[in-house]
Amino acid sequence: MTAALPQDAEGPRARAKLAKKWAYLLSARTFVPLSTPELERHLLGLVERLWAAVGDEALAQRVGHEVGTALVDLNCTGPEGLQCTVEVVAKGLLAMAPRADADRLRDRVVDVVAALAAGFVQRVKSATLEQQEQLGRSLYRAMREAQAELQVSRSRVDLLEGGTSTGVATADLTGRLVQVNGALGRIVDRTPAELIGTPLFDLVPEDEREGLRLEFAHLADGGTMSVTQPHRLLRADGELAWVALTLSPLRRHEGGNQVVVLAEDSTDVNLLQGQLNHQSLHDVLTRLPNRQYFTSRLEQALRDADPVHGITVYHLDLDGFSLVTGGLGRPVGDHLLKVVGERLEQLVAGEDAMVARFGFDEFAVLVRNSPTTPDVVTMVRRINDRLSEPFESRGEQVACSATIGVVHRPPRDASPHDLLDSADLTLRRAKGNGRRQWELADPAQDTRDRRMFGLAATMAGAWASGELAVLYQPLVRLSDSKVVAGEAVLRWDHPRLGVVPHDQCLALAEDTGLVVPLGTWLLRVACAQGAAWSAPVRVSLTARQATDPELVGAVRGSLADTGLPAGALWLGAPAEVVLDDGEAADNLRILAEAGVGVEVDGFTAAPADLVAVADFPARAVRVCRPLTDQPAPLVARALAELLAVVREAGIAVSVADVTTPVQAQWWREVGAETASGPLFAPAGPPEVITDRL
Repeated sequence: MTAALPQDAEGPRARAKLAKKWAYLLSARTFVPLSTPELERHLLGLVERLWAAVGDEALAQRVGHEVGTALVDLNCTGPEGLQCTVEVVAKGLLAMAPRADADRLRDRVVDVVAALAAGFVQRVKSATLEQQEQLGRSLYRAMREAQAELQVSRSRVDLLEGGTSTGVATADLTGRLVQVNGALGRIVDRTPAELIGTPLFDLVPEDEREGLRLEFAHLADGGTMSVTQPHRLLRADGELAWVALTLSPLRRHEGGNQVVVLAEDSTDVNLLQGQLNHQSLHDVLTRLPNRQYFTSRLEQALRDADPVHGITVYHLDLDGFSLVTGGLGRPVGDHLLKVVGERLEQLVAGEDAMVARFGFDEFAVLVRNSPTTPDVVTMVRRINDRLSEPFESRGEQVACSATIGVVHRPPRDASPHDLLDSADLTLRRAKGNGRRQWELADPAQDTRDRRMFGLAATMAGAWASGELAVLYQPLVRLSDSKVVAGEAVLRWDHPRLGVVPHDQCLALAEDTGLVVPLGTWLLRVACAQGAAWSAPVRVSLTARQATDPELVGAVRGSLADTGLPAGALWLGAPAEVVLDDGEAADNLRILAEAGVGVEVDGFTAAPADLVAVADFPARAVRVCRPLTDQPAPLVARALAELLAVVREAGIAVSVADVTTPVQAQWWREVGAETASGPLFAPAGPPEVITDRL
């Protein structure tokens, strides 16, 4: 009997809610390879069909059965999924029936749910039978494939043993050969038939037999690891064949265990090994020895060198090599490297010397000096004169020069690695003087450089661990010695090397690229302290900080976060970046317009400085050493007149590094408003300023 289902606006919503609940519970109890939205849409269609079947007696059995089948096809094959479905669907369908029709539709819901369960079980059973049948077919196919693969493997083994150049044999547990391929016969100059039944130990010289017996006995007693050792095999003509002999256990269920013997002729391998050794010790492009080979030769040269004349190491770096590769292309650069290597070898052809390429555009020359060896100055001049001769490469005339670090006559007990480190440090110092320069190694300067490099390398870690502190130096008014501001400076309390001062901290930070984040941190700390004082605070910027595109944002952020007024922050900038009138000057102009006090550090009162300051919104200029020291009378009069021009422009004058009362008196008389330095107080914690404000 068919009964029309009630039609109301809540029907679709109730069915969607039932589908969502069904999907949630079903996903929690079984795996369904669908996303949650996809599963909900799928189940909503099943709910719609079930609800239609509740209203139509003719559809109840068929639809319920189809829905049960659909659940199994969704991978809901476990009892948890069926139980969850029966509970959720039965309750949900009954809940959607109006109260007036509840009794009449209850039986229909039972019929639909029962049909769903029956369809579910029937589909699971048929799916199981299908899987079993498919598994049987798969096992049959696997067996046939394994048999075919076994036949192929046997054919491959036969082909391998017959066609390989490696000698292959099988020996029983007493060491007698029971199977031999042709390659092993060719290695020992005998036929396989002659070898069968021969003890393996009779094929090696007497002095190797005991070791081979021990290796063989270990495998015969149950050893599982293959053993590979170089051995010599006796040929029929009495000569010896060098081979790599491998013994491997062959465990068999029938016929007893055996040992597989592989004999690989080492002649070709030795030749290849020689080539690989050459490649590992030589540069691929120039064919010159590499750093590893050079180091080993250097160690030998230090031991064997003439005690009077010693050795000399020249470490070269080509000047402007990146310009060649960037402007003319990598092939021209490679050609240049080859020519440089050839010319260096030509220059030392008459000496006991080695030329090596260390990498990219770096070369090294090791010379065992003799009475006729040119001196260092002559050798350096010859190197650059020869390298500077142009040659043609792809239609262009190319040449180069080199900057050179020289280690001359080092101690014979010097370590090769220390000597090369010294050459590298010397080259760095030479490059700091410009191009086509050279410099002799200086052990004392090497020690200082290593100390500086070590500090630079560990500075980031020291900052993170709290070894870097911010101190404050008083900035006083010369007219009454009152502290008007605190200048923030860095200090590094190194656990081994002691105190590293502010200027050195900034220099190290510049070398490592740490100066921008470190400077931003210093700025923020200083602004917070200035806000706590309710007094101005001064921070000096490096050239890199001043040109940082993020400087304006960092300053504004520090002021906003700490509450320090813009006028209470004084920023010192190097005079050279103000004179340059580039990005740094733009940054400082923006900050000056925002109210920050911008000062020019390192002011020299030269005409160019005066012009730049006149066009720049500076609050003050700072005079540093050597001008801080009281100048001669003539210079003093000229300086006083120039500073008067600066003050007339509305720009204050400040002095740094004041050490004596006489200096302070003189600068006060020529119109300087503020000063700092050891005379007033060294840098210290915030209390140094707090107690004097």
